[in-house]
Amino acid sequence: MQYDDFLEFVKSRRTIRSMKPDPLPAETVDKLLEAARWAPTGFNMQPLEFLVVEDQKLREAIKQIVDDYKNTDFFALEATREEWQGSPWTIETHGRWDSPLAPVDILLLGDTRRRVGLPMAARASRQKGDSIFESSLSNAFFCLWLAAHSLGLGAQPVSAVKNGRVQGLIKHLLNLPDFICVYEMLAIGYPASAAAPPAKLMRHLDDIVHRDKAREDEFADGKELQKQIRKLRMGNVARHADPERARE
Repeated sequence: MQYDDFLEFVKSRRTIRSMKPDPLPAETVDKLLEAARWAPTGFNMQPLEFLVVEDQKLREAIKQIVDDYKNTDFFALEATREEWQGSPWTIETHGRWDSPLAPVDILLLGDTRRRVGLPMAARASRQKGDSIFESSLSNAFFCLWLAAHSLGLGAQPVSAVKNGRVQGLIKHLLNLPDFICVYEMLAIGYPASAAAPPAKLMRHLDDIVHRDKAREDEFADGKELQKQIRKLRMGNVARHADPERARE
């Protein structure tokens, strides 16, 4: 793959929140998992485990757990947001959370027991060990997402699975042992719309790249940082409020 092709591929990836109910062929799911299996992991300890959920009743149960959290605790915490960021996200601005019922949910799991194979310096430092473990899982997750995009599939991360209450209920539902952590979940299916993704608001490369020794004036000051954060948040609100912009 040439760089220009790769760059266009990465730039065209979006979160797809509306998917068709059509099931995915088994060979398509296997392709996704095979790509993610090759993700780099710290010291090749390969803590990755994948749980593919296609049973409709289980997918509906997972969706209910996530939606219950989003429509209560999530919005309750958003109400505490600093005033300078603008209006907090509410059910009125976003609507009640109704996560997609995709034909396939893939949960990316981590086997915490595999941390024992890390160098002793990492095992002795919880922070370093956690960083290596989570980076390994993050690598696999993004490979999974890019694989879905390469096959013309839509995908939405369901990061609510990291919440303690949500994780506990999902682990109980899916009979997962204590040594397994639920790192992330990707809901995958065929996009409901064939429309091209809208432009994405991105910081300019010159604003985020620093070379050699950074200068004190290279980073946004407090006011500029607040302005940027507010602008990005307001764009997120608009995407949620308009179904036609349900991609990011």
